Amino acid sequence: MQKILVNIITVSFLILSGCLKDAPITQATTEQNNSADILVYLETQGDYINSPLMPSLIKASDVFSKPDDKIILDVRQASDFTKGHIQNATNIKSSDILNFIKTADPNKTIVIVSLTGQSASYYTGLLRLDGYTNVFALKYGMASWNMDFASPWLNEDQPTAYFTNKVFNKPSFSALPEVTFASTKGNIKEKINTRIQGLMKNTFIEYDVSDASVSVFNLLDIFSPSRGNYLNTFVVCYAQNMDEYLSGKSINSPGHLPTAVYYQANNFGQSDLRSTAFLQTIPNNKDIVVYSRIAHSSAFITAYLRLLGYRAKSLLFGMRWRMGFNWTTEVKNYPYVTGP
Repeated sequence: MQKILVNIITVSFLILSGCLKDAPITQATTEQNNSADILVYLETQGDYINSPLMPSLIKASDVFSKPDDKIILDVRQASDFTKGHIQNATNIKSSDILNFIKTADPNKTIVIVSLTGQSASYYTGLLRLDGYTNVFALKYGMASWNMDFASPWLNEDQPTAYFTNKVFNKPSFSALPEVTFASTKGNIKEKINTRIQGLMKNTFIEYDVSDASVSVFNLLDIFSPSRGNYLNTFVVCYAQNMDEYLSGKSINSPGHLPTAVYYQANNFGQSDLRSTAFLQTIPNNKDIVVYSRIAHSSAFITAYLRLLGYRAKSLLFGMRWRMGFNWTTEVKNYPYVTGP
């Protein structure tokens, strides 16, 4: 176990004692490691990613019923925005969101909108990690707003080739990834802000591989049946319980991707991604693919891991292979407007 773990565990007692918002800006001193500085800061300032606040989602019904106290930022392409969007929404590039909200009314709720809610969750995760507590992702995105936008979510199918119910153990602890800050000036909070500004420029495509996303089809392209694994890739099943990890649509159906390792999502204060738990069993020298039940949490976790320096991507559409849910019940027929 790395020395850096011991240092972070010491700081974590601040978390258990409360008063998170008033905690001083603390940096790791055991060894020079920028990722450790980021981790210590985040865990002593609320530990958002392991808190009950994550994932920060808002339903279409809540946006529709109370529009006046919302600022709606739509991160889709301009052509998709023109075909239909929520009234009074602003079409914006993800790289411009931080500058926009710095001057926005802090008393209003900021809603990030994408087609299926997955890229919105990624950007919302970064904004939350940057301290913006009034930002939410629209759950299921425009696919939940009106049936005219729902087909990408409703009709997505995922192959289950090579799926298994074998339990794969967590690897040994390893060092955190190496992170280089753009500038040596400023405190850790300012450095994190600059890093998040850079990460907001990452593309997150909701239908194919991108900087921060990947599909089951993409994984099949790098799977080796002879070796039984994905090329240089570590798969994280971020789930509430082992049932989500093991079971498919029926109790006898294979429940997870080959080589996937179960990490417990935050559940009554328990989370495997805390520094005091198993965060550092995630390898620092592989591509990381994270998946969750409906792909929102995995996008938030991907934002967190990328901030810490991991080469992480969110698996698109989550555990669709195990869902027997009627997704159409989540789709409203709320009005929308067209044009720029």
